[in-house]
Amino acid sequence: MDLSHTLCLLLCAAALTVSGVLGKDENNMEYVWTKQSLPVLLDAHTQLLNTPMFRDQEEDEEGPGSKRFCGIECQSTLPPMDRSEQERILGYETMYENGTRTHTDITLQGLNKSAGVAANAPKNTRRKRQVYGADGRFVISDSQFSTNYPFSSAVRLSTGCSGVLVSPKHVLTAAHCIHDGKDYLEGSRKLKVGVLQIKTKRRGGGRKRGGRGRGGRRGQLEEKEMSERGGDGDKKKKANRIRRSAEPRKQPVFRWARVKQTRIPQGWILPQSSAKSVSPDYNYALLELKRPLMQRYMELGVAPSSTPLARIHFSGYDADKSLLDGRGDGKVVYRFCSVSKESNDLMYQHCDAQAGATGAGVYIRLRQQDGDAGKKGKWQRRVIGVFTGHQWMEDGDQTDFNVAVRITPTKYAQICHWIHGDPSLCKEI
Repeated sequence: MDLSHTLCLLLCAAALTVSGVLGKDENNMEYVWTKQSLPVLLDAHTQLLNTPMFRDQEEDEEGPGSKRFCGIECQSTLPPMDRSEQERILGYETMYENGTRTHTDITLQGLNKSAGVAANAPKNTRRKRQVYGADGRFVISDSQFSTNYPFSSAVRLSTGCSGVLVSPKHVLTAAHCIHDGKDYLEGSRKLKVGVLQIKTKRRGGGRKRGGRGRGGRRGQLEEKEMSERGGDGDKKKKANRIRRSAEPRKQPVFRWARVKQTRIPQGWILPQSSAKSVSPDYNYALLELKRPLMQRYMELGVAPSSTPLARIHFSGYDADKSLLDGRGDGKVVYRFCSVSKESNDLMYQHCDAQAGATGAGVYIRLRQQDGDAGKKGKWQRRVIGVFTGHQWMEDGDQTDFNVAVRITPTKYAQICHWIHGDPSLCKEI
């Protein structure tokens, strides 16, 4: 069976699993993206901070008990945060391209008190990305698929992590890819984002830009006109076009874009005097690029809370699968799996993943709520979380999971504020 048939079967299988994402019946309202009102997040005060030290990245694998997190069962026993604590945690730090950084305090308006999240308390954990049993990952090596949506929304960071394009100029990723909770990592000093695009060979004699060259639009129109008119050179030109079409034309390569600024929630950043560990609930960051990308992005969303999640998807650049040829030509790695446990802020699952996949956008596919003339709404993928890696959790019994941070209404409001900067655009999902 050739690669194209294999990928078609893969996509069909993934589509068939949609019925297990949320509801049992696709006519049920639980099976659609629901509209939700959001708290309004407003900037209150911004102050200049010292220049980062840019620490060397520490070894990711640690001994048992070296970091202490609170698992899902642990969180369920804790009282909800009050408003002032949520405003403190949703404050954020901005680092600009020149190394300048600021801290911004925020206020929340219209906060739903019942949507409060549990505070953190310590539990033993160790972290290491892992494959569970038979490897269930799929390498998307055919450029026809890897450079088209939804796989094309997966990006690679120069630090070695993955991310997801959530606007023409913004990438969502894991905070620990650029910040260890105490300081920015060395790799974030001149951070770049790589997008997989088709590499096309330019022929000599044509301009790189504009339409006057042989490969430009005007040249194509002239060739078409000559072909329609006929003449002595018609057969020769047609043979040249056939010869060119037989040559290898498509080779996916990374196109790198510079990052203008990064934003990280205060919930991830530790006070200098604190001996606690970072919070896994706020392990996300937003990167703003210097220039917009001509690439389709994946919208953000909040998974409906009426029914537990059952299945999630994400694509990234796992180091052991993506760069097997040794040339640096990346290959998107896709997987889907069931969610084992979930809380307001975390999703536990056994999606196979290795180093390089962290920061990937976790998404689900549901119908839009409104359709034309009473018809069902169109299917839409939305990013509902960020994959953050492997953890050993001790919630009574010691168990290990791959973990994703869940986008809640307050986190959505914060990320939306980072993207748009206009509160009127972030009142409703």
